[in-house]
Amino acid sequence: MDKVCIVILNYNNYEDTIECVQSLRSTIKSNKYDIVIVDNNSVNDSVKELSRALSPIKIITSLENRGYANGNNIGIKYAEDNGYDYICILNNDTLIEVDFLESCKRELEDNSSVAFVSPVLVEYKNNNLVQSTGGDIFINRGIVTLKNHGAQRDKLPSKIESDYIGGACLMFKTSILKIIGYIPESYFLFYEETEWCYRAKKLGYKNICLTQSYVYHKGSVSIKAVNGLQEYLMARNRVVFVRRNVNSKLRYTVFLIYLFMQQLYHCFSRSDCSKRKYKYYLDGVFNRIDPTYPFIFINE
Repeated sequence: MDKVCIVILNYNNYEDTIECVQSLRSTIKSNKYDIVIVDNNSVNDSVKELSRALSPIKIITSLENRGYANGNNIGIKYAEDNGYDYICILNNDTLIEVDFLESCKRELEDNSSVAFVSPVLVEYKNNNLVQSTGGDIFINRGIVTLKNHGAQRDKLPSKIESDYIGGACLMFKTSILKIIGYIPESYFLFYEETEWCYRAKKLGYKNICLTQSYVYHKGSVSIKAVNGLQEYLMARNRVVFVRRNVNSKLRYTVFLIYLFMQQLYHCFSRSDCSKRKYKYYLDGVFNRIDPTYPFIFINE
């Protein structure tokens, strides 16, 4: 099936999802793609409101929220089972103003070495102010950069290669799933698409951002609604990411020493010391979940 299946994950935020789908429909011709919405066990009227506003549209309802990766994997497996040659993961907090599908699809068709491709993410209502073109990974320090943040899109080269591209919008051939597998479900939120892209890069593939096309990215409000969750997962999952992807126990041990010494230095030299980060890091080391967040599900 020479169409793109666009997978959109919804959780308690049907307003943004409706706006996202409506922008897709008004911008891109309907015969180029199909949309599947995965509702990640919303506790409000999301399914009802999405069905009412967007009918006819395919909605898959998950019986439990197991995080970003699991929810998107449900949609990915649906697309795979239904014979789509291309899949696009699109966050529901994006808006579409230009047809990015054709250029991304062409890049995948013309370059067999490309695993993932994306348009540039731009700031909401400013299509020339770059939010991200992906980033680079320095695995020995667990550092993941945000490439070209704040740059002017029209001053960038047309094609940028990075270690990873952001999960707000990324497209790939369905066939590559047999090589790199599905999105890793070891994080619940943050770092999962980073590992996915990094896995592809280690296998010799490229991750490409095309800057001539773009999508607006608002930035998710769901994670910010839960006090402290973003800080917790970013710290915990940084350790998980290195533990899962560094290629030796020695390098992992050196990373942990660096991380804890760095935090100790901050506590002595800066006013923004966060002692709770030690616990967050240790949760990553031992693959634990803070009981403050009982809804987090990790599939190691």
